[in-house]
Amino acid sequence: MITVINARQSVVEEVSSSLTLAQKLLGEKPSSHQLPTLDKVRHLNITLAGDQQDENNKLDASLQGEVPLLFISFVRPSLEQLSLGLESGKNIPSIRLIADPSDEIKEAWRESLIFISLLLLLTLLISSCVFIVIGRALKPVDNILQAFVEIEKGDYDKRLPTFNLPEFNNIADGINHLSENLSASKVKNQQLSKQSLDIRENERRYLARELHDEMGQSLSAIKALSVSAKTNEETSAQSLTEIENICNHLFHVVRNRMQQLTPALLSDFGLSAAIEELADQWPGNSHITLSLDSSLDALVQNNAIHYYRIIQESLTNTLNHAQASNVWISLNKINDGDAIALLIKDNGIGFDPSKAVSGRGLINIKERVESLGGTLETNSLKGNGCQLSAILPINQHE
Repeated sequence: MITVINARQSVVEEVSSSLTLAQKLLGEKPSSHQLPTLDKVRHLNITLAGDQQDENNKLDASLQGEVPLLFISFVRPSLEQLSLGLESGKNIPSIRLIADPSDEIKEAWRESLIFISLLLLLTLLISSCVFIVIGRALKPVDNILQAFVEIEKGDYDKRLPTFNLPEFNNIADGINHLSENLSASKVKNQQLSKQSLDIRENERRYLARELHDEMGQSLSAIKALSVSAKTNEETSAQSLTEIENICNHLFHVVRNRMQQLTPALLSDFGLSAAIEELADQWPGNSHITLSLDSSLDALVQNNAIHYYRIIQESLTNTLNHAQASNVWISLNKINDGDAIALLIKDNGIGFDPSKAVSGRGLINIKERVESLGGTLETNSLKGNGCQLSAILPINQHE
């Protein structure tokens, strides 16, 4: 647009200057012998006053094939700008000077064509440079995408190099940090899986040993006493008494083992009763203070065993490590019943969480809390006891 506007202005100025020059040569009162002097003025035609109507057609015909008609229509001055009327004198009829802008339009078209060509060439050059520069700048994107593919396949040792652009470098640092965390999580999961397998095998060995030591020996004794009672009537009463005592012992052992595996009171009377029984029968010397919401049994439903195990594991840690005289356990609703807050606190010796080696007990508690969709926070100072706080959303795990 700027090129066309400048070309039109140039054509108007050039033809206007020709008309002005012709007017000055003729003076105020032109005569016939002055007309030949106008032949030296560029772009000027002399015509009678009534013959200038077809000048536009002549101009289009003269430029046809050399200049596009669209360009001509844009830059061609109006007929008033191209013509100059002269007053009639004694010796000259009425005439009109018509400026011919064809040469100027051709010249303007050539200049515009050169300018547009250079502009297109420059645009192409700039576009190529931008494409090359941006292509090189975005080359790290391929490396980043490839890193994501390899990480998705399980290659957590993948690391990205340092890039020149700070934005890509920040992304690379984030991916490297993600890979490190995933690698550490993978190792931790492997350790947890191995620990879970070890615990399972230990439980099997423990049950096998209990069955062998308690059940096997007791059954062998019952069998021996039964045979003795059959063969010796004098000692049959004593043998039956011993058999009764052995059966009572077996009943006590089986009941204790079943209580360790699944507390019967939990399924019969609910979570609150099971926790109260756990506190009453706890073998430690700690005094346990309970604060339990009476409506918890209806809220936790099938997940009551997890709450029970969390509290049981916490009490076990307190018994083994805390040397506490008092333990406070609080289990209450919060957020209008949308979540449950669990608080377990003791006045024991405490520990430094930053230096303590995480035992299996804390890991079990954390795993159970996370399986319920909750969060666990451990606060402890050496000499000031320990506090476990858990927020357990009800809607997520029910």
